Order: sequence, then structure tokens, then C-alpha cells
Amino acid sequence: TEVFELNEQERTVLNHLVNGLSYKMIAAEMQTSYAMVNLHIKRIYKKLQVHSATEAISKAIKNRMV
Repeated sequence: TEVFELNEQERTVLNHLVNGLSYKMIAAEMQTSYAMVNLHIKRIYKKLQVHSATEAISKAIKNRMV
């Protein structure tokens, strides 16, 4: 398994993505803005070296990150 340096918020966002939540739902759940969620998503994609939510979810599950 690869090691990815995700911070706590990024892990939370990724977890919510895996559970099928939309960006808006994630923002509400984390009591933050849609823009902030978007920023976390961009960072997650960069760190995981993926280009979509589907790839991020797949990689998260494959690497037992969630």
C-alpha cells in the first residue's frame, strides 16, 4: 500500500466522498463552505494523483484509507 499524506479534513472529505455525499452535502456535514470542500478535493486529487472523484474513491478503497 502506498502512503498518502492527507490531513484530517482531507481524510474526512474523502470518507464522505466514499459514502456517496455530494460536495454540498460534505460542506454542510463539515460546517464549512462549498469552496473549502472544493479546495480539499483539489488537494486530495493532487496527493492521490487522480483526476476524478471515482478515481479518488477507488484508490482510497484499494489502499484501505477509509
